[in-house]
Amino acid sequence: MDKKIRVAEMFAGVGGFHLGLSRASSHFEVIWADQFEPSRKNQFAFNIYKKNFPETNVVNEDISLINKTNIPYMDMLVGGFPCQDYSVASTGAKGIFGKKGVLWWDIKDVIEAKWPQFVFLENVDRLLTSPGINSVQPGRDFGMILRTFSDLGYGVTWKMINAADYGFPQRRRRTFIFAFRKDTNFKKYVKNIAQLGEENIAEFIKSMPPLSSSLKNISIGEISEVDLTKYNSLIDFSDNFSVEKAFKKTGFMIDGHIYMADYQPYIVKPKTLESIIKPNETDETLYLTPEKENKFKELKDGFKTIKISKSGHKYPYGMGAIAFPDPLNKPARTMVTSEHTVSRMSHVIKDPGNGLLRLISPEEAEQINTFPIGWTLEKNITPSNRYFMMGNALVVDLVKVIGIEIEKLAKKEHRKKYINSSKLEVIKH
Repeated sequence: MDKKIRVAEMFAGVGGFHLGLSRASSHFEVIWADQFEPSRKNQFAFNIYKKNFPETNVVNEDISLINKTNIPYMDMLVGGFPCQDYSVASTGAKGIFGKKGVLWWDIKDVIEAKWPQFVFLENVDRLLTSPGINSVQPGRDFGMILRTFSDLGYGVTWKMINAADYGFPQRRRRTFIFAFRKDTNFKKYVKNIAQLGEENIAEFIKSMPPLSSSLKNISIGEISEVDLTKYNSLIDFSDNFSVEKAFKKTGFMIDGHIYMADYQPYIVKPKTLESIIKPNETDETLYLTPEKENKFKELKDGFKTIKISKSGHKYPYGMGAIAFPDPLNKPARTMVTSEHTVSRMSHVIKDPGNGLLRLISPEEAEQINTFPIGWTLEKNITPSNRYFMMGNALVVDLVKVIGIEIEKLAKKEHRKKYINSSKLEVIKH
């Protein structure tokens, strides 16, 4: 396939999507990106993106202020966006607005303005239960995203993926969302599968592209169905949506009808911290003082308590103990933006060269996310800024694997048929 797949990137960070797709295939061409950090005076992520991708038209503007019609034509929109409150309210003549999840509505506006063939998004794992498993509407926020895609004329597949399950050096759990426009062959194919019955639906969920065709599942659980079409509007949906125990880890939505299941991954031997950590680190500021060591021990102990929900329901809440120091024979835990601080979630390792306790270095943080060493180096940047950006980043090589499957789907858009497993006949369009 000689045709380029033109990609636009929102909330671009330091370019994890861009780098992953470029590793997947030279056919992906990022033609526009936006990176803006409203809470920071120094726009380091934008500068790093521009340094590493000098040929890309990357802008440093608040996405809410950008005229979406001026964004270049695209085949695929990508981006990682924060998990927020996606409830909606009617404001008279102003129509429907999200109360807090404004970034999602900017994504919606871009899709409406440019109508890309595909959309590929990443979010936190808890999106599937947001605004909370103990709330009266667990999963409402993800349901709102699915309902919005359906109203825009898209089908969706999703999967919550632990990167370490598939051989990557971090136990980072993230929800990946892939949407496909109503006029695509893939949309017609998935719609046919939904009509073929539960056995075929189960087989598709188990191995559906682009999120499970390479990132294989060995089994899936019971299939649940949800009908989004019974809600008259987004406001009706926001006020009245309910689903038992929120959304399951993987599934698909077609014409407002959802089929989903939990799954067991086909686990690949992961890359461990031992293969990344540099012995005899020379940066003395990374090593723990006795005071810091004692504080870390205290923070990493587990605790249990009882909380009360807004509805008055009591429920147990706690956090288990975290290994101290972090074992080198396992992948890293999920990195956080405060990785350099004395906090419960910061990694502490025993340096394999000198046996002393220390924090991971910025270069090690980059490798844990499968970025090249030195990717986040920038003039006047501090180590804390570099950790912050890696805490917000994604696992690049996971995007690469999914990108390879997306390219296959793009190629099939130029063909007249799809062929799936032996249980499914060839479906002609």
